[in-house]
Amino acid sequence: MVSDGSSFKSRVLKGFAWLSAGTFVGQLVTWLSTIYVIRLLSPSDYGMMAMAGSFMALMAMMNDLGFSAAIIQKNVIEDEELHQIFTVVFLTGLFAFILSWLITPIVAWFYGEGRLEPLIRFMSLNFILSALFMVPQSLLVREMNFRDKARVDIISRMISSVLTLVLAILSFGVWALAIGEVCSYAVRAVGFNIARAGYLKPVMGLKGATKNLKFGLSITADRFLYFLFSQSDIVIAGKFLGKDPLGIYAIALNLASIPSEKVLPLITQVSFTAYSRIQEDIERIKRNLLKTVRAVGFFAFPLFFGMAAAAPEGISLILGPKWESLIVPFQLLCLVIPVKALSYLLPPAIFAIGKPMINVVNMAISCVIMGVGFLVGVNFGILGLCMVWILVFPIVFLITTMRSLKGITLPFKDFAAEIVFPFTAGTSMLLSLLMLRASAVMNLSPLSSLLIYVITGAAIYSILVVAFRASAFQEFKVMLKG
Repeated sequence: MVSDGSSFKSRVLKGFAWLSAGTFVGQLVTWLSTIYVIRLLSPSDYGMMAMAGSFMALMAMMNDLGFSAAIIQKNVIEDEELHQIFTVVFLTGLFAFILSWLITPIVAWFYGEGRLEPLIRFMSLNFILSALFMVPQSLLVREMNFRDKARVDIISRMISSVLTLVLAILSFGVWALAIGEVCSYAVRAVGFNIARAGYLKPVMGLKGATKNLKFGLSITADRFLYFLFSQSDIVIAGKFLGKDPLGIYAIALNLASIPSEKVLPLITQVSFTAYSRIQEDIERIKRNLLKTVRAVGFFAFPLFFGMAAAAPEGISLILGPKWESLIVPFQLLCLVIPVKALSYLLPPAIFAIGKPMINVVNMAISCVIMGVGFLVGVNFGILGLCMVWILVFPIVFLITTMRSLKGITLPFKDFAAEIVFPFTAGTSMLLSLLMLRASAVMNLSPLSSLLIYVITGAAIYSILVVAFRASAFQEFKVMLKG
């Protein structure tokens, strides 16, 4: 099914606009709250949350058995199938909740931290709550009704952020983070079922769910491998370094990833839905994929390289002196985040055209290579883990990207051509800012230095764009205006 070009483009852009607006409003409150909460809590609190979060992520990625992606990807799906899918997903969530209660002592023993037991058992409520809103949320995405989705997301973020901040002020410690997260899931469960009501109806027959299971299990396999890839550094650091160093590493990684983690889900949600609706038109998918790569690379390299350059002043001002130990890890991780961001752009196209095994194999490759790297890197502490990202991940990215591009018959040179300029210009900007740091700017106040770095970095990159990529500048100007 291929939609009419102009109307389809309008729906995609409106969907992205709603998600962007919703994310901006919600994240404005969330970021301010998060920064203040970090100042109130300790590395130990965030280390505990990272330990609990790694286990929760393992259980959560199997929670819906990939049915959410199956609902979005299918051209036609009946209401009876949706009721059957809800039944299976709810039973799976209930099973995950019970299993978490039973095996939590093993997790606590693995990390040597008994306080994890009540924390994980409380957070396991999210498995049931997520099962309650999976189907209505997936339908909103499938129908590109991102307006209602954005509204629910904004409300859940704002309520949970405010609650977390209040509890942190009241000295709840790590429990402020846990209660805030469960609150977010509860609000979403109510909100999505109001926005897209009628699917909390369990049925006995499961034939409709079964025929969607094959695609869903491929998604689940990919998510499981992604869990191993994305959480292996956290698990290894928690086991061998302890909760305090883990807290430093986790905050550095989270802070470095904030811009990409808040923007990329918007792009991947909309692109997966859009690609699924035009899955028979591979040439159209390739054209739009290259546009997305161009846009992400254009902004990601200067943004993250600039964050690395300004980190000493920025972290001291925003988080306070007790977090100065995360400056160097933060800087190192910022250097690789743009490449990591680009790696997220290909899977939506691969899934949409019905070739999920390409992504599954890619994630298996990533897990093995990065897992071995982290086991070696942890011997050198937090900085060793960061160096694995810088030295090893680009190799993984190159291997998996070439496999994905082959799957959609897109030449690697076309893909690479879209990122050569932003990488080169971003690197030139970074080197200029590092030379500036060695000048008299070091004698200024942190706020003055930070402002100089931001203004100078933006000016250098803008000059390079106007001089060498004026057409790209005009393209983005027209896109933003539209």
